[in-house]
Amino acid sequence: MKTSNFKKAVSFFALASAFTMAGCQKEEILEETSASPAASGTTQAVSGKYIVIMKNGNATNVQEQRNRLLQKLGINSERISDVFNGASDGFTGNLSKEEVQQLKQDGDVAYVEQEQAINLEKTTATLFSTTSTTTSTSGQTIPWGVARVGYGDGTGKTVWVIDSGVQSNHPDLNVDKTRSKSFISGDLSYEDGYGHGTAVAGIIGAKNNSEGVVGVAANASIVALRVFDNTGYGTLTRIYSALNHVYKYGKAGDVVNMSLGVAASTLLDDLVKKVAARGIFVAVAAGNSYTNCSNISPARVVASNVYVVSNMTSLSAFNPTSNFGASVNVAAPGTDVQMTWKGSGYATGNGTSYAAPHVAGILAMTGGRVSSQGLVTADPDGKPDPIALK
Repeated sequence: MKTSNFKKAVSFFALASAFTMAGCQKEEILEETSASPAASGTTQAVSGKYIVIMKNGNATNVQEQRNRLLQKLGINSERISDVFNGASDGFTGNLSKEEVQQLKQDGDVAYVEQEQAINLEKTTATLFSTTSTTTSTSGQTIPWGVARVGYGDGTGKTVWVIDSGVQSNHPDLNVDKTRSKSFISGDLSYEDGYGHGTAVAGIIGAKNNSEGVVGVAANASIVALRVFDNTGYGTLTRIYSALNHVYKYGKAGDVVNMSLGVAASTLLDDLVKKVAARGIFVAVAAGNSYTNCSNISPARVVASNVYVVSNMTSLSAFNPTSNFGASVNVAAPGTDVQMTWKGSGYATGNGTSYAAPHVAGILAMTGGRVSSQGLVTADPDGKPDPIALK
């Protein structure tokens, strides 16, 4: 990229757990009365659309249970928009309140939750030229956050990135084109038209070469699971589907990064725990609202192999925008972070979205061990988070 292009400021979205109503698809009507706090914004319930999760059973029985439920309620297949198979099986569809009540009372149903419409929060990032900020003799920039937590060779490690997709031909990224996948109905591309997912991927695994930046688990295999479109719009169904995909196809020792969040969702929290119970490590952004994340999913999850990450500055101080709470395990660099960007570029940004992938990279490198290098200062919950170290 030309140097002049790097000097332009661009608008992009720093954390997928922050929401606005902008960009919601026209066919989905939002209920104004259902706005709930989630990270540094709100998530809106989609009127008349619900997610139904079945109780555990084998695939044949679950399919039979689902068909029986739909037949009993007189729900035809045209009303069903998505079907889940994996750790948790079920469907998303247009349902009446009466049908929802019947489903909640059915013995084969575990959860019924209203669909959520989500938009990544808009902030400002600045493009930069790595040739003017080189911090190594090779011509490659070593971002301060990566240098702080440590980095190494992540070749052969797999990190699943549930986000806005990843630019597959970015020269500084190793994207697994075979396993990457879109969960956006009618759009099979996992390419990132938004930037957020590509940024996250670079913090995790940018190549250790003679250009660009380096990631914590340099050259790790990034599997892009696209749930946010080019406008930053996503849904709880898409996130759930992507995580269910990780449960089905991931293996113990893999890592999944979730720089996103929704209003409190028991069904999403339950699936995160099931994925983690398989030995897959989950890095989660705490959120950017300077609030307790006890009502934000999956940031409120407390479980083995789940790491909820707050944002710290280069001075080891708790960033005053970061969420906090009992579920937060660790703090990591999330302020003025340098990372890869769409268009084969590089950018600097802020948010717990960029703190979490530092920890994802550590988890990939160490097989699930996150060491500590002291505590952050000014943590508002009175229990300072340990600073992540490889």
